[in-house]
Amino acid sequence: MEEHANRGFIETKANVLGELLDKTAFKESLRLFLKSIDPESSPQLVRTLLGRDIEAPLSVVGALPCLANAVIKAACELMVQVRDKFPPPLLASFVESLLSDIDKDDMARLIKEANELARDLGPVFKASWKAVQDKAGQP
Repeated sequence: MEEHANRGFIETKANVLGELLDKTAFKESLRLFLKSIDPESSPQLVRTLLGRDIEAPLSVVGALPCLANAVIKAACELMVQVRDKFPPPLLASFVESLLSDIDKDDMARLIKEANELARDLGPVFKASWKAVQDKAGQP
C-alpha cells in the first residue's frame, strides 16, 4: 500500500498508457483524434483562457517549472529512444515529411513573437542559463 501511495501522476499515467497502447482500438482512436486537431482554433483557445479569468492561467504558469522538468526528462529519454530505435536515413525522411506540413507563415510569426518575448525576458533566462551551464561545467 505504501508503494502505491508514493506513485506520482506521471508514473500512474504511464502505467495506464502502457495498458492502452496494447489495444488496437485505442491506437486507432488516438490517430483519429490527433488528425482532427484544429490548429486554426488554437488562438481562440488562448484568448478564452487568458480573457476570462487570469487566476487559471497564472496557476498553469506557476506549475511551469514542474512541467518543464517533466518535459526535459521526457525529451532526454525520447532522444535516447529515437536514436536507438530509428536508423538516421529513416528518421530524416520521416521528419522531412512532417516538416513539409508545418505552416511556414505561422512559424515565422511564432519566431517573431518569441524573439520579442525573449528580448523582454532575456536577462532572467540568461542568468538561469548561466547557472545551468556552470552546473554542467561549461563556460
